[in-house]
Amino acid sequence: MFYSFFYPVLLFFSLVHQNYLRVLVLMRLRPSLLMKAKIRPATHYSRACKLISLFDLYSLHVMSSYLSALYALRLFEKTRPLPYKQGEIMLLSRCLQEELFWRKSFVKVFIYPQADPQAEKVLLLHGWDGRSIMLRQMAQRLQEKGYSVYAPDLPAHGISPGKKVSFYDLSRAVMDMEKHYGHFSVVIGHSTGGLIGCMAALQGLFFKRMILISSPCSYGKMMDRYVCNNKLPKRIAGSMKKLYQLRYGVHPDAIGPELIGAITQPVMILHDKNDLSIGLDEAVILSRSLEKSKLIVTEGQGHNGALRDPAVFKHISDFVSQTVHEDYSSFSEPKLILRVANNIKRHK
Repeated sequence: MFYSFFYPVLLFFSLVHQNYLRVLVLMRLRPSLLMKAKIRPATHYSRACKLISLFDLYSLHVMSSYLSALYALRLFEKTRPLPYKQGEIMLLSRCLQEELFWRKSFVKVFIYPQADPQAEKVLLLHGWDGRSIMLRQMAQRLQEKGYSVYAPDLPAHGISPGKKVSFYDLSRAVMDMEKHYGHFSVVIGHSTGGLIGCMAALQGLFFKRMILISSPCSYGKMMDRYVCNNKLPKRIAGSMKKLYQLRYGVHPDAIGPELIGAITQPVMILHDKNDLSIGLDEAVILSRSLEKSKLIVTEGQGHNGALRDPAVFKHISDFVSQTVHEDYSSFSEPKLILRVANNIKRHK
């Protein structure tokens, strides 16, 4: 609709903008580093793109609630491209890199290995619009403790190709990683990565322990928050959830504390008092729902600060160190609560 019409216009302005900066560099009025800048509408005119998309959404809502929900779900599942900087690529070049084939494409996996092939394996899951580089410090510290660490760029994130992806498909990608690399002793998820890990656990992902850092407690609430933050009609949230249920066989509101409470392995929940992205109350709800949970509340770290805090890593190190003395057979078989969705035909 309007987005398709205006995007070429924004692309034209972005190219003019880029050439203008290059002229300034040639005239020595700007640093030469700007010659490498790639100005694109999605990154430099994101506010304009968002406003046009919302105008499209409201226009569709007047005509059809189904079409508006379809478009809203598409926007909700659209990821923001965040290319790696040269310095970040150099940092990641020190670890092994593999491309795991996934649905006619691939998932980029960064591996911090151990010489011992029997070393305990840890899976790190970043959040929405995140990348594995965000978890690099934690991965290095776990590697120093003797763990083999796997930190993927989830589908449609970082180097892994794609422009949009559902949370259910992200959880299926985690399941495919387990098939390829074997069981992970510990699953650590930051932000929505924690919810993705829980969704995978409800589909049969086997592990000894899980750590949720600044994670939400409900997928349905995430949709409600998206609708509220973008000032959309509240009815759209209900239509989006029905459409999601048709696609994947499970209602988003069902993916919450009651369902996550079926996880029987020990879970440590780390959350900051001043987290502005996801409230502390969601961590409290998760802690009460899980049978074997340990809630640790930090202060002054915000949403991402815990990923670099030595005190937080000390809590993580103490928690995961016990997996060496545990065996997978000591835990009950995973409850395949979300497995029913595999047999549902998807409507793209």
